[in-house]
Amino acid sequence: MFLPVKQPACSDVLNRVMDMVQTILDYSIKSLVQELDFHELISLIDTDLRPIVKKSKICKDIEELFQMTYVERVEANAAFSSDRGYEEHINDVSYKLHPRLAAEDKRGKPLEVLNRLCNDVYDIIKGGLPEHKDSFSVSMLQKEYEYINGENGRVCPICVKENLFSMGEGEVDHYFPRKKYPVLALHPYNLLPICRDCNGPRKKYTKNPVDTSDLGPGELCTVFLPYLRSGRNEIEFCVSEDASRDIVMKPGPGGDQYTEKRIANMERLYDLGKRWSKIFSYIYEDINEELNHSGVKAKGREEGLAILRRIMEANAHSTKDRKDFIKGVYCSWLLKKSDEELEELFLEKKDR
Repeated sequence: MFLPVKQPACSDVLNRVMDMVQTILDYSIKSLVQELDFHELISLIDTDLRPIVKKSKICKDIEELFQMTYVERVEANAAFSSDRGYEEHINDVSYKLHPRLAAEDKRGKPLEVLNRLCNDVYDIIKGGLPEHKDSFSVSMLQKEYEYINGENGRVCPICVKENLFSMGEGEVDHYFPRKKYPVLALHPYNLLPICRDCNGPRKKYTKNPVDTSDLGPGELCTVFLPYLRSGRNEIEFCVSEDASRDIVMKPGPGGDQYTEKRIANMERLYDLGKRWSKIFSYIYEDINEELNHSGVKAKGREEGLAILRRIMEANAHSTKDRKDFIKGVYCSWLLKKSDEELEELFLEKKDR
């Protein structure tokens, strides 16, 4: 994620739903010869969540869970218990998630069953919990996300495109694809409202945020993560010196040894540099228009440069929308230029 953002309050309900799934898994390994007693299991579930477990699809998933061997149930429980706490291990070089194995891999049965259980539960609750329609839904997540994040909540946290999530714009993305990572289908840190462009088939879609070459221990160190690790805190922007004037992202002072890899993975998913660079021509026109309104042509060199730098400073830190954000990147880069370079880029062209 590029922008630092906060979690919506309704995400807390997902933690309770994950507790519910954990209870089901714990019950399945209560003893070596444990058999399914559905009435006993229901009694262990919070009253308001019981309608979820009573759904025919979830009943079928639970029955399938109990058809596995005890060892397989233990494996499913261990994978769930480990992955649900992944936010505590984002800098752990020994930690890795549990993705589903290839269909032909016989060891994958526990994760296949877990995948169906977690994804079926998500499909039920995403439209609202059966008995508590106001406690969680995808639309509520979008509305609360926009409210709690203020200015940042009205733009896509990836590309900074204007997005009114409260009006149903954009989508709620599973950053780690839910069909690939069963446990994260329900994880509150894995659900992020983003724009349709970023989540489209030509961008992230169902791609794995972790590059294939980085899968395994320490894989979470290589990616920016929703709510947990934002690119804004680690990236330094420049503008290429050639005629293309492309935006270039490189590790900044807030980064670490993995920042370059995180930037590469973010670019692999979203192609931000190229998309942002397309806006440059409009921004250059905006700056020139501000210079014209300031009457800079009638000023002397020193006063003209002072006006130009004031314009740069006024625009250097905006995130109101994508155009203003890119304008801020460009202006921040320009402020590092010498007076002679600024004069050549703007003031001398006005005198021609």
